[in-house]
Amino acid sequence: MTASTLSTPTPRLSRLATLFGAAPATPARPVAVADETDMRRRVERQLYADIGGFLETHRLAPLPIHFEVAHAYLTGHDRSIATAIGKMLADDEPLTAEAIAQLMTELRPTESVPQALASLAEQLEARLTECMSATDLSQTSARDYGDALDVAQSQLATDPTGTLKRIAGLTREVVETTRLIETELKQTRREADRLRGDLDRARDAAERDHLTGLPNRRGFERRVTEALGDGDGTPHRLALALCDIDDFKRVNDVHGHLAGDRVLKFVGSFLTNELGRNACVGRYGGEEFAVLIEGHSVNEAVMLLDEVREKLATRSLVNRETGLSIGRVTFSAGVTLFTENVSSALGAADAALYRAKRGGKNTVQIASAVG
Repeated sequence: MTASTLSTPTPRLSRLATLFGAAPATPARPVAVADETDMRRRVERQLYADIGGFLETHRLAPLPIHFEVAHAYLTGHDRSIATAIGKMLADDEPLTAEAIAQLMTELRPTESVPQALASLAEQLEARLTECMSATDLSQTSARDYGDALDVAQSQLATDPTGTLKRIAGLTREVVETTRLIETELKQTRREADRLRGDLDRARDAAERDHLTGLPNRRGFERRVTEALGDGDGTPHRLALALCDIDDFKRVNDVHGHLAGDRVLKFVGSFLTNELGRNACVGRYGGEEFAVLIEGHSVNEAVMLLDEVREKLATRSLVNRETGLSIGRVTFSAGVTLFTENVSSALGAADAALYRAKRGGKNTVQIASAVG
C-alpha cells in the first residue's frame, strides 16, 4: 500500500491538517488570537463529531485503538494508518474490529494489539462483574422478602387484614425487582457474549497474516507451544523448517508488488495443501514461511519438503494482470529437530536455510546438529 491510494484531502481535512502540524498550501491571512482560538475549538468539536460518526458508521466499539485509527484516518496524522484504512475503504473491505487488530499487528506488532486485547478483556470482565452483581441483588431481594414474610407471619393473628395487604405489597415489589434484575441480567449476558466474540476474533486476527490467511509469527509460535503440550507423556516427533522463496525481490521488481503478493499467497497455499494435515504452515515474515511437521523424524521431514520443493519447481506462473510469464518459483529450506526451545530450534533452522541459500538455492538442508 502506498500513499498514492489516498484521495485528495477535502477542505475540512485540509483545515484539520493545518491544526495537526501540516504546512498550509498557501500563507494564511493573519487573524486575531481570539479568532484563531475560536476556530481551533470549532474544528476540534467537528473532529470529535467526525470520530464518533466514523466509529458509529463502522460499528466499532469505543476502544482506544479504534479512536487512534479514526483520528489517524480523518486527520492524516499517521500516514501509514491513513493510507491503509483509505485502501481498505476504497476496496470495500469491511472495517471490523478484527480487521483493525490485524492491520495494527502489521503496523505496530508490539503496541496496539495487546492494547486492544486488554481493553476488550477489561470490558468483558466488567460485564461479568455486572452479571455477578445482578445475581447478588436477586439473592438479597429474595432473602429480604423471606425475612419480611417471617415478620408478617407473627403479625397475622393480630392484624390479618393489614398483614395481608403488606404481604401483597411486598410481593409486588419483589416481582417488579425480579423482572428488572432479569432484564438487566439478560442484557448484560448478551453484551458479555458479544464481547467474548469480539475478543476471540481480535485474538485470531492478531495471530493471522492478513495477506495469506496463514498464522503469523505470533500465531505460529503459539501453535508450536500447543503442539509441545499436546503429548500424553510420550515424546513427540516434531520437525521445524524455515522456507524462503528464492529471488523474490526479482518478482516484485519486474512484476510489481501486487503480483508479489499473489505469489506469496500461492506459495503459502501450496505448502499447506502439499504438506497435509500433519503440518502447520505460517508466514514468518516477508517471503519466509515457517513449518512445523508432526509425526515425522527430521530425515522424513527433509524428504517430504524436498518432494514439495520439486513439485513447486515444475510450476510456471503467469502474471494474470499483464499476461507476462513470472516463470518458476522455488524455495530453499532449513530443517531441524524440534524439542522444547523455540528460539534455539528457529536458530538452527535459519542456519540450515542460510547454507541452502549459499549452496545454490532451490534445495533443502538439515541442521548440522542433527545432520
